Amino acid sequence: MNSTGYSLEPTNFTDEGSVPGFNKQTKSVLKMSLVVLLYIVNNYINGMLITAFFKHHVFHGNSRYVLFIHLVFNDVLDISVLLILHIWVETLHIMPVSLCYLFLIIAVTTTYNTPLNLALMALERYIAICKPLHHPKICTLRRTYIILGIMWLISFISPASDIIIVFNIEPLSFFSTEIICETNSFIRVEAQELKRDFLIISYFALAWLTMAYTYIHIAIAARSASRSEKSSARKAYNTVLLHAIQLTLSTIMFLVPLVDSLWLYYHKQDPRDVQYYTHILIILFPRLLSPLIYGIREENFRKYLKGYVKCCTLGRKESPNQTIKQINGSED
Repeated sequence: MNSTGYSLEPTNFTDEGSVPGFNKQTKSVLKMSLVVLLYIVNNYINGMLITAFFKHHVFHGNSRYVLFIHLVFNDVLDISVLLILHIWVETLHIMPVSLCYLFLIIAVTTTYNTPLNLALMALERYIAICKPLHHPKICTLRRTYIILGIMWLISFISPASDIIIVFNIEPLSFFSTEIICETNSFIRVEAQELKRDFLIISYFALAWLTMAYTYIHIAIAARSASRSEKSSARKAYNTVLLHAIQLTLSTIMFLVPLVDSLWLYYHKQDPRDVQYYTHILIILFPRLLSPLIYGIREENFRKYLKGYVKCCTLGRKESPNQTIKQINGSED
C-alpha cells in the first residue's frame, strides 16, 4: 500500500544536520513546496496526455490507448490523494475519521490497480503480436471497459472489507472523531495485516508472471517474424520491458518501511524527515518518470505533446488538420 501518511508521534531527535537559521516552520514550508512542485509537474504532463486522448479520436478506438490513459488517470488520482494527505498532516496533523477513510480507500484501490493495469497492457501487446488475427475480436473497447470495471471492483474489495471490520469493532461515535491519518488507520486485527500483505504479494506476483510470460513469447515471435513484422514485434517487447520497469518502480514503494528503518539505524535523524525523503524519492519521483517516458516514446502521443509544448512556449497552436495528418497511420 502507498505510504499515505506520516507518523506524527513526538520524538527526541534534534536537527543536527539542519541548515542554521531554518526553524521547523520554514523547513515545513520548504518541504511542502517541493511536494507541490513535483505534483504540479507530474500532473501537468499527465494532463497533457489525458487532454490528447480525449481531444483526438485516433486514440478512442484502440484498447491499448484506453489502458494506458486509465493508468495515467489512476496515477493522477493516487498522487492527488497523497498530496492532500501530506499537506493535511504537515499543517493540521489530525483529520476527521470519515474523511481519512475515504482518502485511504481511494489510495489503497488505486495502488492495487497499478500492477493489474500494467499486466493488462502487457497482455494486450502479447495478443497484438502473437495472436494478430484474434486481436480485433479479443481486445474490443467493450471488453476493455468491462475488464477495467472488474479490476476496480477487485481492488476495492480489500479496503471495503477493512471498513466493515472497523464498523464491527468501533462504535459509531468513532466516525465523528479525528485521528492521525496514516496507512495503518484501517488496521484493527492482525488478520487485516496478513490479508493486506497477501494481496500485495499476489497482485504483484501475478503482474510479474504476466510480464515474464508475454515478454518471452513476444521475443520468440520477434525472432521468427518476417522483416516487415520484425520491427513491430521488437517495439512490442520493448514496450513490455518498459511496463516491467514501471512495475519495478511501483514495487519499490513497498520497501519504504524497510528503507526508513535502515536509514534511521545508520543516521540519527528525525523520522519524519526520513519518511519525507523516501516519500519523494521512492513514491513521487518514479511517478513523474513513468508517464513522461511512455508519453515521449509512444509516437502518436509524442506528436501531440510536441504540439502542446509549442503552444506553451511560442504562444501559437498547430492546425488540428495538420496534426491529424501527421499521426494518421502512425502507430507504435
